[in-house]
Amino acid sequence: MGWRQVSKLQKTVLIVLFYLTIYLWISYVTTPATTMTFVSEDLRVEAKYVLIFIVAPLVPVFSDADGANVFKYKNCGKCFVTNNRGFLPMSEYDAILVYGERSLLTETAAFMDPGKRYLLETTKKCIGSKFKKCVQEPRITSFSSKESYDLCNLCAYLRKSL
Repeated sequence: MGWRQVSKLQKTVLIVLFYLTIYLWISYVTTPATTMTFVSEDLRVEAKYVLIFIVAPLVPVFSDADGANVFKYKNCGKCFVTNNRGFLPMSEYDAILVYGERSLLTETAAFMDPGKRYLLETTKKCIGSKFKKCVQEPRITSFSSKESYDLCNLCAYLRKSL
């Protein structure tokens, strides 16, 4: 079968199939393998997690394992932190940490009572590294009581209040 003897429609179909095959092959090769990690059962605190949400614009989303490993890495308690808005409704979290401007802290007022809102003072690099490469320990200030905590102390405080 000579290429000149093939009609334009058949040539078009063959070229489209060729490019589609190349596209699918390249996308298959470049797509990373899917991995699943789960939060271990030893993070349960009397059948309830201590849940902390971080409001930090332009920071990559924490995976479930990353959120659990923040406190496991620091050896300070069995808490869970995330910045994934789709994880739970805002009212279900035990604490909301707001990174950045204080005006963001008041925006969470519609979702939480003042006792659950905190201002997170740290660098974006620290949050981006899942709190592992921090030059200085993050400082967390309560919106209502003005008390200051670090991550471990906040976790311990929230566990006591369960």
